[in-house]
Amino acid sequence: MIDWYGVFANSLWIGGLSVLLAVWSMAYYESQRTGRRIRAVWASLGYRWASTGGLLLFCGGLAATDERLWAQLLWGLLGIAFIAEQLVWQRERQTASSTTAEHPGGSEERKT
Repeated sequence: MIDWYGVFANSLWIGGLSVLLAVWSMAYYESQRTGRRIRAVWASLGYRWASTGGLLLFCGGLAATDERLWAQLLWGLLGIAFIAEQLVWQRERQTASSTTAEHPGGSEERKT
């Protein structure tokens, strides 16, 4: 018989890796097309959320395939850490953009 749970659990981490590969490929293509660094392209919001989704699928798949409770908890904590890091990064980015909107001159001081 087919172990459907095993098929599902393994498809999670394989799907997560395929999402990460696709995101990297698209970011690399965009960086070559625009002449920007791949790191700058990857740091845009859409690529960051897609990467976080791929990492969550990967962690969820490995947590589902492991039989040890401590390993499942560690994979779950790693997934939560990925979400928390993404949310902190997004909040910092929004704070920085609102600060630059309030002070369009940046940190330059006027010389009088």
